[in-house]
Amino acid sequence: MKAKPLALAVGVALFVGGGALAFWALGRRSSLMQGLPAGANAIPSNAVVVASLSTDEGQWRRLRQFGTAETQAQFDQALVDWRDRLLTDAGLNFNADLRPWVGSEITLAVLPSDRPGASPLTDLEGSLASNVVVALPINNVGQAQQGLGNRLVQAEGIGDNPYRGITIQQMESGEGEPIYGAVLSPELALVSPQVALLRQSIDAFRDNQSVVERPGFTRAFEQVERSRALARLYVDVPSAVQALANTADPAIPASRLEALRTPRSLVAAVLVENQGVAIQAISWLDQGPVVFNTSNPADQMPQRLPASTLIMLSTGNFQQFWEDFKAGRQLSAAFPLRPEEIALGIQSSTGLVMEEDLVPWMGGEMTLGILEPPAPSGSDAPAMPNPALVMMVKASDRDAATAALNRLNAVMADRYRYRVETVDQGGVAITQWVAPFDSLTMAHGWLEGDVVFFTIGQGITDLIVPRPNRALATASAFQATTGRAPRPNNGHFFINLRDMATVENSLLLPPLPTEGLISAAALEAIGVTATVLSDRQVRYDITTTLRRGNRPGPLPAPAGAAAPEVEPSPDPEPSPEPAPEANPQ
Repeated sequence: MKAKPLALAVGVALFVGGGALAFWALGRRSSLMQGLPAGANAIPSNAVVVASLSTDEGQWRRLRQFGTAETQAQFDQALVDWRDRLLTDAGLNFNADLRPWVGSEITLAVLPSDRPGASPLTDLEGSLASNVVVALPINNVGQAQQGLGNRLVQAEGIGDNPYRGITIQQMESGEGEPIYGAVLSPELALVSPQVALLRQSIDAFRDNQSVVERPGFTRAFEQVERSRALARLYVDVPSAVQALANTADPAIPASRLEALRTPRSLVAAVLVENQGVAIQAISWLDQGPVVFNTSNPADQMPQRLPASTLIMLSTGNFQQFWEDFKAGRQLSAAFPLRPEEIALGIQSSTGLVMEEDLVPWMGGEMTLGILEPPAPSGSDAPAMPNPALVMMVKASDRDAATAALNRLNAVMADRYRYRVETVDQGGVAITQWVAPFDSLTMAHGWLEGDVVFFTIGQGITDLIVPRPNRALATASAFQATTGRAPRPNNGHFFINLRDMATVENSLLLPPLPTEGLISAAALEAIGVTATVLSDRQVRYDITTTLRRGNRPGPLPAPAGAAAPEVEPSPDPEPSPEPAPEANPQ
């Protein structure tokens, strides 16, 4: 029989058996480590993913207020489905059975799967049924004993019990599969569908060999928000990548897989904000030869792009980005395009060699943006598809850049028969490449500060030369999604979904999702900012602004249960503080 997914609250019940005296007999030392996910020091060090979830219903209600009527209904239904799967089917009610005594968060740890061909990340339901340990903090021993203590019995037929001085107990689930639990201290209990996983966790707790002992784990959690977090996460990146690779179809190329196996980890805090959801994440490398470049030179490009920018990507140093891209380091290993494909495409179309003619002078900040196409100049002119693309690079060698641009001018004139002409715009000399029949216009030139620009599309230079009338840095959507990130930093990714939905004549914009929880109608903008903190730490600030929907009511009550009372909405969150400075450590 297939084991049912582990009921989080069902599991909560397990540790209560044996009477209140058992809690105190286990010793007085605290098993909850300040600032870390509850029970982290009882999670085996080989955990692939650790997720700590808030038990504050107000936090989840704040999240439910976002979206369209359709996405709100879908999210509510997802919560109901998981509640019924994890609680109701086991005869438990959160408000009656768990809320009076459980702590402020519960922690789930997904451990490596021993099932052939299975992945704990792609088979989430299977992992919750067999490969998870749940840590449950106890806030009120008396309430826990009164509510659930009578449901538990000492587990039999499992071999050594008690195990290392800790009694393993069990409770039958709704489908007859037992769930096992163990009380580690007066403050903490563990539950799991597998006795073997409980024993691994007891070993980790007794021998101080938990995930807490992983290098950098504690320090990283100290650097992300704790008090307001809806969820906190830990990911062992190489283990997670391998887990996904085990079932990937098509298979992940060996070169990319090897690049992603560099020993590194990531922690994150998920926060519900006034305008949406924010994620603070810290990624770090284990000791070894691979290190990060510690500079954070990206601070100018949001001032040079116009507020009408729909998609923007920037990096502090293109040369460093290209080297990382070629080596498959960091997230670049997951890019769909390979660097050799890009270099070959440039060489075949222009004759320029990427490593010899372009990269050597691109040693500064770079940005790539897709803009909202400007309106046609004539009122009766049709709105033709417009790429509206702009690239800017701060040149580290202006002479070499000029030589490369001159070679491009010759290629466009001789090979492609474009008309090459120079015009003056606001005191800036612009070289235009005009296609036959004026079907396409491309342009390049120099801005103040040795910044070279390249545009594709009609009227795009008017938006950036000599400077935008209103910069992207001042746009409300950009500020809302990047305003809390440190400055300077190592670059941004930004996408304005709300404005993209109204653009009709852009040639390069990707199609937007129209169904499901990530429907473009529910999302407004997404911003990602990377900041290098040290040679082994990178911080990521990710913010998604969401459309605010109807005030959420109570979720449908389980069959036979009374509907919960509607609580007042929480007070608005205070305005964000100024962005912190990035101080490499």
